[in-house]
Amino acid sequence: MASTTAGGLAASSLEPAPRRVIRRDWLPFLLSFPTLLVVFLVIGLPLIYSLALSLHRINMLTRQWIFVGLGNYTSIIPQADFLAAMGRTAAFAAVTVAAGLALGMGMALVLNARFPGRGLMRSIVLIPWAMAPVTVGVLWGWIFDGSYGALNGLLTDLGLIDKAIPFLGDGTRAFALVALVHVWNQAPLTALLILAGLQSMPDNLHRAARIDGAGPATRFFKITVPWLRPMLLLIMILTTINSIMAFDLFWTMTKGGPGSATTVFSWMGYAYAFQFMRMGEGAAILYVLTILCLVLAWLYLKLFFPAAAGAKALAGGTALEPVDPSNLRQTVLGGMRRSRARLARLPAVTRTSSLSPATRRALGRIGLWIAVVLIFLWSFLPFCWLVIMSLQASVDLVRTPPTVVPGPLTFENYRFVLFPETVAGAQSSVQASRVPYSIFNSMVVAAAVTVVNLILGGLAGYAYARSGRDRVMSGTLWALMLTRMTPSLALILPFFLVFNTLGLLDTRTGLVIAYCSLILPLSTWMMKGYFDGLPPNLEKAALVDGCSRLKAVWKIVLPVSLPGLVAAGIFCFLVSWNEFIFALILTGTPNSQTIPVIISGFLVQLRFFDYGPMFAASVLAVLPPVVIALLFQRWLVSGMLSGSLKG
Repeated sequence: MASTTAGGLAASSLEPAPRRVIRRDWLPFLLSFPTLLVVFLVIGLPLIYSLALSLHRINMLTRQWIFVGLGNYTSIIPQADFLAAMGRTAAFAAVTVAAGLALGMGMALVLNARFPGRGLMRSIVLIPWAMAPVTVGVLWGWIFDGSYGALNGLLTDLGLIDKAIPFLGDGTRAFALVALVHVWNQAPLTALLILAGLQSMPDNLHRAARIDGAGPATRFFKITVPWLRPMLLLIMILTTINSIMAFDLFWTMTKGGPGSATTVFSWMGYAYAFQFMRMGEGAAILYVLTILCLVLAWLYLKLFFPAAAGAKALAGGTALEPVDPSNLRQTVLGGMRRSRARLARLPAVTRTSSLSPATRRALGRIGLWIAVVLIFLWSFLPFCWLVIMSLQASVDLVRTPPTVVPGPLTFENYRFVLFPETVAGAQSSVQASRVPYSIFNSMVVAAAVTVVNLILGGLAGYAYARSGRDRVMSGTLWALMLTRMTPSLALILPFFLVFNTLGLLDTRTGLVIAYCSLILPLSTWMMKGYFDGLPPNLEKAALVDGCSRLKAVWKIVLPVSLPGLVAAGIFCFLVSWNEFIFALILTGTPNSQTIPVIISGFLVQLRFFDYGPMFAASVLAVLPPVVIALLFQRWLVSGMLSGSLKG
């Protein structure tokens, strides 16, 4: 019996084990497929088309394409103008990213502290970011104007100068001022992202460090910075790409001048393609810009998350997840012990303070309020000055000598742009009469883009949140995010030519398609982050109750995720409303032109009586995004951004 049993066991052990069948869950891929298809159609194919453009010499009159291979690259890259533009672009990006990160970090730390009116201050800080770069350029270009600008007026009123200074007339000074304005416009986004990360940080980390004797500086570098590491990667990528792609401010403030002092890559590519009509060379310049952005994105990944730059991360790694609090606490405590050991060896005088705890707290509160006041002045005063200028008669805006003392206030400028036919005997331009319809166009396009991004980005975000460890899904997610590193200018040429062929040029439909290429990857990433914060047990409970997976998503997940959807929608609307370069190139008549294009048109045909209407149109252009930012700043911080940083 024993031998028989042993023989049976031996025989059974030789039989092959049944193969385990792993069934792939196709639902996440099906949910993300529409987004991947749209991104491939509106980004992938245009990039391929742009590469083909860069390999040809194109005659726009005869529509003849002559293949030259790398001839455009070899003729452009060695040129002194190209190398100089590359140097200016690198300098502009380095200065604005570093300054914006430092300023945004400081603003976020202040806004994360407790003080009366903190919610209002968080809203005010968002005003510069909510303003379209075109409007920002108009505002600051007038402030720095060499004849009638507000800065010259202030210096004149103070008796510091007796002759106006052409601030934008010197190349070095103009370059520095454009960089300053770019930081003013973009730093609030950095502050918003960092603030979201600070609010997601567990309090026990700092509490434990304080018990161990860590001061504010030590806690910042040992706790805050490591915790913010995933977000700092996102900030560095976004701000670097925004700086390299900066075009609107150069267009409105300097036009690449004086001379070529502010000619960066983006302006050079635009000038070659649409001013000199050298499409092949322009495409080559913009493709070099694309490669540069992708390389920088990879370098940031390598710097912040070495594992994320390898194939493992692309195949399903979790490199961008937040730092584990327990591991971080052990790291912090170990650093604290080493710091105390070094501190104990220092002379006693360096470890003591002559100030009492009450005095230190009082000085801290004073410093906090000084910082709050400075942030308020930095963020709000320029916007306030824009409103004041819109209420000035045009003749008062061009007074000599210049002055910042406002003249009589009037609403005539708003009547010029909103109801031009009712202003009897007044002189106004055709450009001013186009403002109301351009606002309508902006509203329609922004609303359509928001709806498309919420539907596609929401479905894809849910799919990636629930299947983040799947290799195929993780790989497509990283490919999707890398498309965001593509400069929008690199897509302009293929969009222009393809839309012209398809009859989409100068249409709102064409703008919606183009805008989705910019926003869809980010909206997907944001919604993924929000869904990551929702427990999967929600769907599991619905499945137990008899719901299908799609019904569980529709009935359970979407209602719970409403705050994230609203916040992502706000972000999509703001970006769509403020977009300029696509609208400038892809539209040509008032039938589809948006408000940023109309405002830029004032600068092309500006006459002295148009100054007032131009500023009135600028105020009308910034009111919707500014009001949205003021009303929904809490949603932006807690609903969208804090969730996106968890992804």
